Amino acid sequence: MEKKMARILRKIRGEPGLSEHEALLFARSLAASPDERWRLHENFLRSHDLFTRSSRRKYGFKSLE
Repeated sequence: MEKKMARILRKIRGEPGLSEHEALLFARSLAASPDERWRLHENFLRSHDLFTRSSRRKYGFKSLE
C-alpha cells in the first residue's frame, strides 16, 4: 500500500485547497483496499468512542431503525 499511496500522493500534491495533511489522508484512503478502508473506518469510530450504537446515541446521533 505504501508504494501506491506515494504514487497517488505525487499526483494530488499540487491540488489547490488541500493541505499536506489532507492530501496524505486522501491518498491513504484511495490506496487502501476495501477491507483496509473498513478497518480504518472502524478504528476511527473506536478512537472517537462511536463504535457501538449506544455510544453514538449518547453523543446525539440518531439510529436509523
